[in-house]
Amino acid sequence: MNKSLDAVILRYVGYGLLFLLAAYGLFLVRGVLPIFGVALLFAYALEPILRRLEMRGYTRGGAVFYVFLVFLLLFAIMLALFASAWQQLRDLALNLPTYQAQGAALVDQNLARFEQLRLPSNLKKSVIEAVTDLQNRLPANFSLVLRNGVSWVLGSLGSIGITMIVVPILTLYFMLEMNPLRARLLMIVPPSYRRDVTEIGTSINELLGRYVRGQMIVCSLFGALCTVSFHALFFLYGMDYPLVLGLIAGLIYIVPYIGMGTIAIAAGATGYFTADSAPVTCAILAVISCVLLNLVIDYGISPRVLGRGVGLHPLLVIFALLSGAQIGGVLGMILAVPAFASLRVVAIYLFPQLAAPIPQTPPESAIGKVVTSGNSTSEIVQQTQSAEAESPSRSTMLSWFRRAKTRL
Repeated sequence: MNKSLDAVILRYVGYGLLFLLAAYGLFLVRGVLPIFGVALLFAYALEPILRRLEMRGYTRGGAVFYVFLVFLLLFAIMLALFASAWQQLRDLALNLPTYQAQGAALVDQNLARFEQLRLPSNLKKSVIEAVTDLQNRLPANFSLVLRNGVSWVLGSLGSIGITMIVVPILTLYFMLEMNPLRARLLMIVPPSYRRDVTEIGTSINELLGRYVRGQMIVCSLFGALCTVSFHALFFLYGMDYPLVLGLIAGLIYIVPYIGMGTIAIAAGATGYFTADSAPVTCAILAVISCVLLNLVIDYGISPRVLGRGVGLHPLLVIFALLSGAQIGGVLGMILAVPAFASLRVVAIYLFPQLAAPIPQTPPESAIGKVVTSGNSTSEIVQQTQSAEAESPSRSTMLSWFRRAKTRL
């Protein structure tokens, strides 16, 4: 083992120790990280607007001033909506025992009808036991969660108020310092790899920027449309808590499949138990409105806002969702798709043949032609070479792996 290899190993060991120390420091202050994360997310979503204003001749400070005024207005409207929803949520907590009694009576009535059906006795017994067990557990758990949530909010009003003040301030600083911060992080990268990191970062930034902004738009639009629909049902049938349901719809719409199912069930149950007239009709219309609005958003608006999406195959999307749920629950499901999409960008950058179109000739037969015939070149080899030629800087990172392997 030569001196140069010793120096390389020592340097990377030092990098590893610094990384572990930084990770431990972030773990100690993990309580404040969500505030910075939310502010950075807002600034990241507003960055394209700032760039367009700069291209039109505005200075960075002037562009930030105009955009921040609009952001404060939207932030104030959002806080007003949450304050109104909070009043409805408190009313829901007070009326929850009444709704639980109505739900229990409905379940008992349907169980009595179910017992009269001509079904095997073992099957009826299993179904009745399962429903009875769920009936005993669900109301108590739901009531406990709701009351604990209300108590937590009441006990955290001070910290929530501070957060509402700090988040706009942090967003302002992130918008002002986004370019210097990006340049400073790039200076940490060794000069020989800055081109690779810049190209990969640009691709990931374009993908994640489109995904984050698109999700914020479609979630806000879905929540607004649901709120309007539920208010219409409030005026027609007396359905309560339209604003709470609308805000919940906008917040959980980002969770694929589960969010849509949850809000449809919640809207149907709310329409049935709170409507002053025609509760069954109100519940059906609430569910139908959720389904129709979801179809409109998914097939009419999302393709225009999100474009090509994140470019993942449906199988990879399902695998990412299941993996995220296994690792981090609901938050893991939300972050899994953009994380997998970012890994896809890195993989295609390092191995461009993954993005090359599949040839009509099978690769195995093409390789055989290359071996047996020196004059012919297989279609897949040509596609790989052309894909690698499109970005010569990819060889920098690949050569680093080869040099590291040779040294060891």
